[in-house]
Amino acid sequence: MSTKAVSVEARLAIGAQVVLEEVSGASVTQICREYGISRDTYYRYRRRMLQEGVEGLVPRSTRPRNSPRATPADVVAVVVAKHDELVEQGWDGGAQSVHDWLTSQGVQAPSARTCHKILRDHGRTTPTPSKRPKSSYRRFEAMHPNGVWQLDGHGVELVEGSAVVLRFQDDHSRMLMGSLAAPSENGQDTWTCLLQAMDRHGKPAFIQCDNGSAFTARLTRGGGYSTFESKLHRIGVGMINSSPGHPQTNGKKEREWRTLDQWLAARPTAADLPQLQQLLDAYDVLFNTQRPHQGIGGVTPASRYASSDKAVADASELTQRQFIREVTLSPAGYFDLPGARVALGVAWARAKLQYLVDQDHAVLFHDNRLLAHIRLDPAKIETPKGERHYVRVTA
Repeated sequence: MSTKAVSVEARLAIGAQVVLEEVSGASVTQICREYGISRDTYYRYRRRMLQEGVEGLVPRSTRPRNSPRATPADVVAVVVAKHDELVEQGWDGGAQSVHDWLTSQGVQAPSARTCHKILRDHGRTTPTPSKRPKSSYRRFEAMHPNGVWQLDGHGVELVEGSAVVLRFQDDHSRMLMGSLAAPSENGQDTWTCLLQAMDRHGKPAFIQCDNGSAFTARLTRGGGYSTFESKLHRIGVGMINSSPGHPQTNGKKEREWRTLDQWLAARPTAADLPQLQQLLDAYDVLFNTQRPHQGIGGVTPASRYASSDKAVADASELTQRQFIREVTLSPAGYFDLPGARVALGVAWARAKLQYLVDQDHAVLFHDNRLLAHIRLDPAKIETPKGERHYVRVTA
């Protein structure tokens, strides 16, 4: 039998010949010659026309009756069901996620590519032709758990009003180290969240964050240190700040907010901070221990965190910005800095203060309370003691 494709015009001519063969003067030979088909083809389509009518002229599927390499129907059903389950629960339901979830649950799943084809054929995908390929991304990653914790705050709507989620995430393992529902992004609640995280997982070597005023004062007028930043230096933890206008530095944390928003959207909105905290606690457990993470090869953050040696904070590696000392004021209520004598008055006689020095800038603290920012004169820092300039502080 000829496998040559038969044009629509030829099929219609054959149909017309069958219908009008009593009055048509065209012969079979003429039709075959005009449309370039064989007599066998002519009579095959003539037979279909007589048996099925016009439908017999429509092209038939060339798909084989049996497809030995096709994905079994029960496997297709499992893939589609897992996708629908993940979407309903507020997780990503893409092909890679479906594959990783099934694999983590002990199911022998088809490849992610096959999962994509199944989901596409069942209308579970949305084409994204302009999406940047994953192979084009090159991200920094801390070498060990607790080497770098990313810190950020994220606004969340409540039934009435709004709140902020403060969160620390381990850069190496993507594990969520601590989350706190707070009324605003502020240094006190950030410190509370960090203490809770350190109680569970130990102390990080560095905290990486943006330049929010709750975290750092490096971009505020006059510069200096925030209370949160000074506390970090006191416990020997360094701070890494992203460049202004470059949130991609904290890209892992920014991406995780999308996952949280999607998960929260699948649940009733929290009425207040305690309800939001309950949701965050549940989410953290699921994210850390059950959800396979595509950024770390499809394993869970908790398993990756537990499988590596932990980094240890080393105060000796802090830069000059993290320089901190404690001083006892004189009976007259003053003490000396490089190139300057700082006077607070006799009311502060023999008081103990802490100060941070960053090249030509100093910050004074007393019992965790910020007292003052002091600008040091670079021209006098290296001069003899007798040439110090005086700085009076009113606290």
